[in-house]
Amino acid sequence: MAGAALAGAASIAPRAMAQATPEALGTASGDLTEWGFGIQETNPLARARVLAFEEAYPDVNLEIVESFDEQTLLTAAASDTLPDVIWLSRFQTAAWASRGVLAPLTEYIERDAYDTSAFYDWAIEEASWEDEIYGIPGGADVRALYMNLDHLSEIDVDGTTIDTSDWEGLSEIGGQLVVRDGDVIERWGFDHRCQANNFWLWGTGNGGSFMNEDGTEVTFNDEANVEALEWAYEAYEAQGGYQDYQTISSSWQGDEQFARGEVAMSVYEQWMLSSAVSTISPDLNFWIQPIRDWGSGPDGPSTTFSGGNGWYITSGAQNPDAAWEFIKFLHTDETWMIGAQAVKDQRQEAGNPYFPSLTGKISADQRQIEELYEPINEAFDHAVELFPTILDTSISREISRSPAGGQLEPIMLNDGIIPALSGEQSAQDALDTANDAAQSEIDFL
Repeated sequence: MAGAALAGAASIAPRAMAQATPEALGTASGDLTEWGFGIQETNPLARARVLAFEEAYPDVNLEIVESFDEQTLLTAAASDTLPDVIWLSRFQTAAWASRGVLAPLTEYIERDAYDTSAFYDWAIEEASWEDEIYGIPGGADVRALYMNLDHLSEIDVDGTTIDTSDWEGLSEIGGQLVVRDGDVIERWGFDHRCQANNFWLWGTGNGGSFMNEDGTEVTFNDEANVEALEWAYEAYEAQGGYQDYQTISSSWQGDEQFARGEVAMSVYEQWMLSSAVSTISPDLNFWIQPIRDWGSGPDGPSTTFSGGNGWYITSGAQNPDAAWEFIKFLHTDETWMIGAQAVKDQRQEAGNPYFPSLTGKISADQRQIEELYEPINEAFDHAVELFPTILDTSISREISRSPAGGQLEPIMLNDGIIPALSGEQSAQDALDTANDAAQSEIDFL
């Protein structure tokens, strides 16, 4: 099983390890052009791994273009000037594969007996289209519920044992946690963040579906999704309503509101630990729990969704063999550990603790915990152990199956979620509207 939970702080003491450059996995030479993967010194996880590749493959002349946009890629495809390899959101796999911009990796995977089961299933699924793998996952995110234990103790609730499958209970607690000074809201209680493209989590957690298996029909207005959105509306109403939420959230800066005590409970990705809590409020009394399927009980299945980028060889690659060697090398455990060590070194130099990255590869995630992570305190250690276990049962967004996926997400948000949360439309009417608009996009393609 991926990312098995560890027994306790003592079990995650790091082992000393050497960071020698891995040997080349095969042979490669010539020019290799890569788009989208920046290696600035501020990104040690990327920089250290690419420098290791250049050392292992001295006959490859690597050219890096750190950023590109959709129009640039379309222009390159039309003019036969595509790069060899690109760093791309896996969510966009179907969109670019369907346009003929990406090349399937089947030939290389079969030739080298490359073990794609080393990656989380949902990540490989997201990097695939029409039963062929186009990309190799190179990162992951995961969502869980962050809780301020001091805030919860004010209403005699123990956040370490709270049943996150009791969604009505979360709504009720959220209302009790709001702090006002007259008409001014000083603290929000519970932020489900549906308005921040997290409704996929809640709909799925209620048994909802958003798209059929072959990606040809949307099901935004699935009965379970409607019920989940009605709940989300009521959760904000219990705290004063969506307008009140907009008022206080407009004062938040840099997604630091949980770390600064401006919200008591909030859904967030794993990076909140390293980028905000550990640097802004390292002594914060907090706890993280998985969100569980509605009504499933305190030990029920967790609900989340995940995304991230991957590596792709383009259909116009001039040196596809070197591109494949590059992709393979960057995804060995040894190369991941070189990057992780560089991250740890940089954070320690800045006086900050190290947190493992989520790579999309099961063994690389676990090795970082076992070999590099140093226990901090119970809350941080628990979170580091928890995230990989949530990834075990995560899913990708179903709309990634469609080449129109990039258009479908803003339709869901702007035509479905926001009108329902604001009370402009009922959840049913809003999701009906979003469903019709999304289906029109698919049919147009």
